[in-house]
Amino acid sequence: MNSDEMRVIFQEYAQRAFDIRRLSSPSITKEDTADNYSERLQGNFRKIGELAAVNRRMLDELLYPLLESDDELDKAVAEDLNELSEMLLNIASVNDDFENLDLPIASLITGRLLADAERKNDINERIKRMDAEMVTCYSMMNMTDRISTQPAFSKVYFDKGMALGEEFMRMLDKDTFLGITDPEMREMVLVNARFTACFFDSCKADDEMNRLNLEMLDKTMEVADDEFYHEAVPDFDWNYHRFRCLEYYLQSAEVNNAKCFSIDQLEKIEKRSHEMEELLKSNPEYFKEIPSYPVCPLYYARAHFLAGNTDKEEYRKVLTDMYEARDDHDFGFAGTAFNVLIPLELMCLVDKENMSSCDMHMLRGLYQDLVAYLFRAPNTGTLSFVLEYYSQIIDRFIDVPSGIDFEDFVMQCIAAIHPPTYVHSHMEGQISECLCYHLLRTEPERFIGFPGCETIDDVLAKKDEILHYTYHATLCHDFGKIKIIDTIFVYGRKLLDLEFNIIRAHPVMGAELLAAHQGTRTFADVARGHHRWHNDKGGYPEDFKTVESPYKIILDLALCADCMDAATDVIGRSYNKGKTLQNYIDELKEGAGTRYAAWLPALLERKEVFEDVQYLLTRGREDNYRDTYRLLRGVQEKVI
Repeated sequence: MNSDEMRVIFQEYAQRAFDIRRLSSPSITKEDTADNYSERLQGNFRKIGELAAVNRRMLDELLYPLLESDDELDKAVAEDLNELSEMLLNIASVNDDFENLDLPIASLITGRLLADAERKNDINERIKRMDAEMVTCYSMMNMTDRISTQPAFSKVYFDKGMALGEEFMRMLDKDTFLGITDPEMREMVLVNARFTACFFDSCKADDEMNRLNLEMLDKTMEVADDEFYHEAVPDFDWNYHRFRCLEYYLQSAEVNNAKCFSIDQLEKIEKRSHEMEELLKSNPEYFKEIPSYPVCPLYYARAHFLAGNTDKEEYRKVLTDMYEARDDHDFGFAGTAFNVLIPLELMCLVDKENMSSCDMHMLRGLYQDLVAYLFRAPNTGTLSFVLEYYSQIIDRFIDVPSGIDFEDFVMQCIAAIHPPTYVHSHMEGQISECLCYHLLRTEPERFIGFPGCETIDDVLAKKDEILHYTYHATLCHDFGKIKIIDTIFVYGRKLLDLEFNIIRAHPVMGAELLAAHQGTRTFADVARGHHRWHNDKGGYPEDFKTVESPYKIILDLALCADCMDAATDVIGRSYNKGKTLQNYIDELKEGAGTRYAAWLPALLERKEVFEDVQYLLTRGREDNYRDTYRLLRGVQEKVI
């Protein structure tokens, strides 16, 4: 196969991946009704199946063998691979723009290209491949950093990125720099040396890391004032370089100084804010063209506050004024900062143990606005950037009386980002509640051990409470997926080992989120254990023992409902042909006593239970998609 043929194959692969993403979460049109929206989803997933089959063949027969080979790559093949990685990082069509279309595959490619470059005695080739690897490492670090329960995932990419960044910093040595003869590669060294500071985004409060972060930025600022580098790279945009270095400085104290910089360091950051103001005044027309230019007043206000030169109320007023002046239809960098980052900063100013009426009123409004903004966000590449802030908002959510509670807030965020997961959550809640209802009626003794139920009489007296708990706990079972929704989007290929591990982290993440709030605290076991087998000898997480949970009976129902919905859905979650309920019961029998509770097949084979569940899987699922359509359409009509 020649290079031209390979390039075409790679381009077609990227386009199919793009089409799969669009098909999996289609926008609602003015002509849609609830019924034809569901029909369109079914048709889309059939198309996804066809596209995915072609993509899997390309991966298995061409790309994976290339990446796994120890042979040195032909120069033309290397360029074709590099082009594919760039398309997977950012592919655009006429009306859409997806960033990080398939980041894990792009990461495999850039890693392979760098390994190949390291064999060659060609500094220019190495710098070019290091540059690409820096981008994917940073993106992978941010994606995995949301998985709070598995910090080792993110650290792998932090370590790789920092090692590359430190090498770029060493290349700033003047003798080394002059040894790089290609002017473009010299510019690439300068860009990546300053970009190294971005890898500190994933660092938590750490004095040594904070010191190193600012020291690296100081060094790259010094380079901008050194005539040696100006002469060595005469066409380099030094104004932009200074702007970015100063911006990285000011961004380092985001989220009310979550990294805990010292007061001396905060004063240094504030000093840099004055430098930024002076820089912008030097050429306002030029700097206004930079997308993050409008956010600079937010940087200044935060720097002044954190350095102790603005009091809390004054800072809060500045933030509020900026927020009220925002464009809530702007989904670019500045729009996300004003619509999402400012609410996050405002939330950090609230003392949740001593909230005032003003605090509570503000939070109610912010939550409503945040949900609305997420629903309005276009189906584009803003997702990974938006998720970075929304994940922190969910982590820091403060419950407010008479406002959107935590359960509703996260459910609405899921609906906005990935409607099929929203429908699945409702299906699980309804199926579990249905099975619980029939089990309470026929075998109430199975609920002895549920909190407050020591006898059958206790169970019968608490049956409404048990049903309420079952529905809401199972409705919230997938809360952990909100942080990994970009991995859930992978429809067109088999998951990589890393992606399997990411998905396996969602039960524990969900449990931690639920446990942090009074209204959902008791649901944590159901989130943690809904993928754990009945006999505790399979599934995940391996260290969770369902038998020790007071909600063991609900866990058995949740596991059954989860697998049942996944197996039988043919509308919006799978491009495979769905199983019938009877197919699923046959599967249930095979796993009875191990994966599933031994009593489940008999329960489902009862005529009245079978008919009720069959209704939920057909008419009930259709109604859930209709309700989701109405929710999405309602928001869209408000926007119009």
